[in-house]
Amino acid sequence: MKNETKEDFRKTLPFTKAVLETLQDKGFQYVQVKGFTSDKRLDYMEPRYLVLIPIKTLPEAPDSIEIYEPINSQLLQEWAAHPHTGMQVFISFNKNKSIE
Repeated sequence: MKNETKEDFRKTLPFTKAVLETLQDKGFQYVQVKGFTSDKRLDYMEPRYLVLIPIKTLPEAPDSIEIYEPINSQLLQEWAAHPHTGMQVFISFNKNKSIE
């Protein structure tokens, strides 16, 4: 796992409707979706946690292809509306660029 991914996991909040609204108000257009096992290893096959990393524009470099979801998607709205149901979903934030 990359160091920045480990850092992202330590700086997270539960993903709620309030957080989703704040992201929309601040102009974020997408979230990058990362799946993790219970021991915090990056894993998309059987994740226990999802960490969403907000971004304003999609990267254009071919080597930056990841899993992204539009901020206004029905899926994100469902996750935010039911933060304590199913898989745990967190939003990553940078202390210098707080989402709250």
